[in-house]
Amino acid sequence: MTRSPCTPLLLATALAVLLPALTLSGPAQAASATYHVDNRSGSGCSDSGPGSAQQPWCTFAPVNARTYGAGDRILLARGAAWKEAMKLRGSGTAAAPVEVSAYGSGVRPRILKGTEDNGISLYNPSHWAVRNLEIDGRGAKKLTYGVVASYKGAEGIGHEGLTFSGLYVHHTHMGIRVGGDAEPSKDQWAVKGVRMRDITGKHNGVSIAFGDDKGRKHFIQDTVLTDLALNNDDGTPDPRPEECPNSLTLQSMTRVTVMDSVVSHAGGCRVTTGTTGIYLGHVADVDLTNNIVAFTQQSGSPDQSGVNYEGWTDDVAVRGSLLTGNVRWGVALQDIHAGGPNTRVTVESNAIVDNGQPPVASLGDDTRSDGVIRGNLWKGDSLTTTVSGGSFDKIAVSGNAGPTGEGRVWYAARDFATGQGLNQWRYQHSPDGGATWKDLTYQNGDGSWRPSAGALPVLNKWRWHPVGGKGLVARTWTAPRDGTVAIRGQAAKADLGGDGVRVQIRHGDRQVLTPHGLSGGNRVGIPTSVDSLPVKAGDTLRFIVDPGAAGDTAHDTTSWAPVVGYL
Repeated sequence: MTRSPCTPLLLATALAVLLPALTLSGPAQAASATYHVDNRSGSGCSDSGPGSAQQPWCTFAPVNARTYGAGDRILLARGAAWKEAMKLRGSGTAAAPVEVSAYGSGVRPRILKGTEDNGISLYNPSHWAVRNLEIDGRGAKKLTYGVVASYKGAEGIGHEGLTFSGLYVHHTHMGIRVGGDAEPSKDQWAVKGVRMRDITGKHNGVSIAFGDDKGRKHFIQDTVLTDLALNNDDGTPDPRPEECPNSLTLQSMTRVTVMDSVVSHAGGCRVTTGTTGIYLGHVADVDLTNNIVAFTQQSGSPDQSGVNYEGWTDDVAVRGSLLTGNVRWGVALQDIHAGGPNTRVTVESNAIVDNGQPPVASLGDDTRSDGVIRGNLWKGDSLTTTVSGGSFDKIAVSGNAGPTGEGRVWYAARDFATGQGLNQWRYQHSPDGGATWKDLTYQNGDGSWRPSAGALPVLNKWRWHPVGGKGLVARTWTAPRDGTVAIRGQAAKADLGGDGVRVQIRHGDRQVLTPHGLSGGNRVGIPTSVDSLPVKAGDTLRFIVDPGAAGDTAHDTTSWAPVVGYL
C-alpha cells in the first residue's frame, strides 16, 4: 500500500521553518518581579512606567524587551485585549517558575491577530507556566500558532517544566505547539515535564501538536495532558490546503498520559493524506486513558478515524475510552511504513461503537503491528477489518464483548448531567459502608455532585473522590429494560500518591465485581469488566469507589468512566 503519512510526520518538517527566530537582546532582571499590562481606558497605563498594578504597561513592547527569571510574573488584565504578539525568553526554576497569567475580574485577557504570525512565542523555555488566557487567531491572515514553545539549536537541549492551563485557543493554524530543531542525543531531551490542563481548542487546523522535525522519540519526555476539550477543528476562517489532519498530534515523545479529555469533530477540511482525531507517530510509552474521541468529520479525506497509530510507535495503549461517531474506524493501525511498525499496541476496556466502519482496522502490508485487542465493548458487523493487505496475525484478540444491540450505550462521562436520573444515572454516597444510600446534590459553583458545597465525597464528569472511614461514593445506573448487559471501564488514579482506593460494582445488593485495589501511583489503572449480566427493567448497577481499608482519603481522586451496553 503506497500512501503518504497521515500528516504530522511531514507536517513537522514543513512547519519547522515557521518556528519563530527570536532575538536574544534585552536586559536580564536579577530579582523576581511582577509586571501588569492593561490597555483599557482609565487604567492609567504607560509603557515607560513600572508595570505595577497602579501604573501598568499598555502594550507588549516592554514585556518583550526583558529576559525573565525565577518567580517573575507577567499579568494581563481581565477584560482587556491586544492585537500584539508576546515574544518571551528566560527561565524559571522548579520552585519558582515564570508565569504568564491574568489578574482582576471578568473574562480572560485576549490576544488577537495583529501583524505578527504567532500569539505567544517562547524560546527554549524552562519552568514557564502560561495560564488563563484566550487567543483568537482570526484576521486577514490568521495566526500560525496561538502559543509556540520552540527548542532550537544547542541551547534547545535539556529543558524542563512547561505548563499550560486554562487556555482557550481558537481560529489559528495550530493552537499550541511544542517542537523545534534541537538535536538531543538519545540520553538527552529537548524538554521534559510538560503539563497541559483545562485547554479548549476550537476551529483550529490542529489544536495541540508536539514534535520535532526528525521523529526522535526522546525529544519530548514525561508529558501529562488532562481535561482537554478539542472540537470542530476545521481551519476556519479560510482553511489552508491540508490544514485539518487531526486535533491532537503526539509525536517525538516518550512517556505520555492523555486522560479525561474530549476530542470531537476533528478533520473538518479535506486532507489528501488522511484525517483522524488523535495522531500517534514516533512515540513510546503512551497511555490514552478515559477519553472521548468522537465524530471525526466527513471531509472526503482518507482514514477519518478516531485514533490513528501512524507508525514507529511502541507500547501505546488506548484504554477506558469512548470511540464513537467517527466516519470510519474507531482505531486505525497503519502498517504502511516499512521499518516503522506499531509494536506492543494495546486497545483495552474501551467502548468502540457507532462508527461508520468496524471498530479496529489494520491498513497496509508494509509491516505488521503487534499487541493486544482485549476486553472492549463493541458495535458493528465485526470487531476488526483489514484494508489493502492489513493483518491481525501478530495481534491477540480476546475477551471482547459485542456486538451491542440497537440503541445507545451508557458511558458515564459522556452522560454526566446536572439532574438525578438523567441518562439513567444517579450520583450517590453511603456514609455507612453501603448499608444505606443517599443522593448527592449538584453544585453549580464547580459543576460537581457533593453532599454540600466543598464537602466530600465528590463526583464530576470524569473523577471521583471518596470520603474517609466507611464512606462510599457511587454512580448508579438503572436498567431501562430487560436484557443482558456487558460492563467495561478502566479505573485509574488521577492524583498520584496516598494509599490508593478500591473500586467495585454491585447489581442491587450483589457484588458482580469484587473490591479491587488501585494503588496510589497507578495512573495506568485496572480494567473493570463484567462480560454478561442479565438485568430486569429497574435493576440498579452501582459503581463504587471507597478510600481503602485504612480510610485515608489523601490523593484519592480517581478517574473512571464505566460503560454499560445491552448485548
